[in-house]
Amino acid sequence: MFKQRRILPAFLLGVLISTLLYLHAAYFAYVEHSGLLQKVSKTKELRNGSGKWKRISVTERTKNILLWNDVWGYRFGIGRAAFIDAGCRVSNCFITRNSNYVPHEDFDAIIINPSTQKTPYNFAKRKSNQRFVMYTNEPPAHMPQNMNEFDNYFNWTITYRADSTFPYKYGEIVPLESAPSTVEEAMAMRQDMMRSGINPAKGKTKLAVWMVSNCNAESNRQTYVKILKKYAKIDIFSQKGQCGGQDKCPKRQNRDGCYQLVEKTYKFYLAFENSICKDYVTEKFFESINRNIIPVVLGGADYAAIAPPHSYINALDYTPRQLAEYLKELDRNDTLYAEYFWWKPHYRASNLYGTCRNALCDLCEALHSTPFEKSTVKSVQSWYMEPSLCRHFPTFKDN
Repeated sequence: MFKQRRILPAFLLGVLISTLLYLHAAYFAYVEHSGLLQKVSKTKELRNGSGKWKRISVTERTKNILLWNDVWGYRFGIGRAAFIDAGCRVSNCFITRNSNYVPHEDFDAIIINPSTQKTPYNFAKRKSNQRFVMYTNEPPAHMPQNMNEFDNYFNWTITYRADSTFPYKYGEIVPLESAPSTVEEAMAMRQDMMRSGINPAKGKTKLAVWMVSNCNAESNRQTYVKILKKYAKIDIFSQKGQCGGQDKCPKRQNRDGCYQLVEKTYKFYLAFENSICKDYVTEKFFESINRNIIPVVLGGADYAAIAPPHSYINALDYTPRQLAEYLKELDRNDTLYAEYFWWKPHYRASNLYGTCRNALCDLCEALHSTPFEKSTVKSVQSWYMEPSLCRHFPTFKDN
């Protein structure tokens, strides 16, 4: 009996420790929430997305990466400092545009943009452990239409597609600790916002604006806006008055100034993409949703998966005439308008530069990982260019 009494406290202590360890693990892991974005992980490994790659010794030799020819859309930096300044978990990489820095076959990875390279370059002494990386943030309409020549050429991919080796998104919205865990909690926060008296519409004098440069986009956004303008006041800003607009805000010369003007004056921003393709959503959306304005989106991304509910308006859920009526309804009711801003204290939006950093950091870490998997993208044409991945010049009716 005395021996059993001695064993019992030890057993209870073991149960307590096991319970605490379980709770700790659950608290620090990602938690899935139906219909809502995932909350921020507290662990550095998960937050950087680098748990995907095996951690290696910092004494491993520097990995050299070549930017081949004109890698359009590259925004990260040059040298090893780019990885250090970005705070990469593994920063022992060196990236350069100088193709003579070392012989081609001695680069650990070569980054190539097919939209500028057009056809595969024949690296005569390519080594089996080199990684050729496809890099683009352009939709299929802006790529070479015959990509069959790149079959089995690339080992890894960096694109806007979520199923890339290293997804290069234009931005992301991350839930904070105060973000709702259930749909019911989100609804309660929306109600709180409506009762708060906060008025994001204060001082705004105009309804909606569209900033555009491509007047013949494959998404056919130009037709949608043309019909929309028949039923609601929509201002258009464009270079040299293209697309029926005004040369009022040259975004290329003063990007921040343009968005500040829009944010101060307008209630809605038309974040209409030039292509309606799987996963394709650009800075138009992330720039506007991070400001005091409601984005009206037209694109092929799963917006419900990347943004909080009731934080944007999807134009494809309405005909142009129906959308005009809804925008005017919100324009008349500041309380309903304010409800779209409920999420602001509970989420953090990041722009293109931050998420590009994650892709390049992960690339560096992957180069240091062992063992290398010998694999190639068998068909870039079917993976990236398949017509069913996009809607080509959809029809929008005036009804």
